[in-house]
Amino acid sequence: MRIDRLYLEGFRNYAAQSVEFDPGCNVILGENAQGKTNLLEAVQYLSCAHSARAKNDRELISFQAGAGVLSGEVFTRERTFTLRAELYREKRRKLWVNKVPAKTAAELSQVLQTVFFCPEDLLLIREGAAARRKFLDAALCQLRPRYAAALAAYRRAYAHKTRILRDHEEQPSLLELLPEFNERLVQSGAVIIRYRAQ
Repeated sequence: MRIDRLYLEGFRNYAAQSVEFDPGCNVILGENAQGKTNLLEAVQYLSCAHSARAKNDRELISFQAGAGVLSGEVFTRERTFTLRAELYREKRRKLWVNKVPAKTAAELSQVLQTVFFCPEDLLLIREGAAARRKFLDAALCQLRPRYAAALAAYRRAYAHKTRILRDHEEQPSLLELLPEFNERLVQSGAVIIRYRAQ
């Protein structure tokens, strides 16, 4: 598996940039704050539709741009794939694999898997279990699309259950929904535990 080409527009400090990579080893060299890490971050984003350095997609769009585009050609499974992501400030991002809209980020991960390591990752040792779990979740989401779906379902059910418990005093009828969300948590949690154990 390798990435051959990368095109960025309105992404971080890149107004428009096209890069071709050597099939062997590539060294990215430059002064501080010139976009070396941003280039690597773009490759990571094309593999999982997530940035380890940004809280949301809006942070990835250049200050001067209304939208951002990331596109890459990846050679894997004896053929070339084109991955594309369009990021917007006021609406949902759009993802494609070979010009076919991708419904989930897992479809990108099925084509390109990456490991993105930066100095901040040393905090994994100091910050404790929550930071390590977040790091492992990101890695597992790339490797196992079903894990990514179960994790998303678990987070949705957890958020709903939290709202029910918070608001039940004002709306007692909300407690009738609690068993349904408990069951969803158990079902998706079982999938998550199984993948983590593997």
